[in-house]
Amino acid sequence: MSKYAVIKVGSSQERVSVGDEFTVASSFAEKTVVPVLVSPRKGQIVIDDKELKKYKVELEHMSTSRSKKISIFQYKNKTGNRRRVGHRVNSKIVKVKSIQGFESAEEE
Repeated sequence: MSKYAVIKVGSSQERVSVGDEFTVASSFAEKTVVPVLVSPRKGQIVIDDKELKKYKVELEHMSTSRSKKISIFQYKNKTGNRRRVGHRVNSKIVKVKSIQGFESAEEE
């Protein structure tokens, strides 16, 4: 995987290449993202903000899913206070359609 990009998704960063699928929060709604770091060729890395504006990562929404249930149990000693709660996080599965700008980097 010599051609890849690192994109910011919410509060985390993902290393992606064309065709990769990954999960994001359900509130994430962007179709194109400007990457934080790009590797257009093996051994070359672009991190300059002016250069990164030439690149765009196109994302495609594949499906919606829910995470595994998290069980929450609250207990207070000597009072008989017990409480059980479950929580599931909604998420989206996103696929990387293309990374624009790699074609111009190969010509240089």
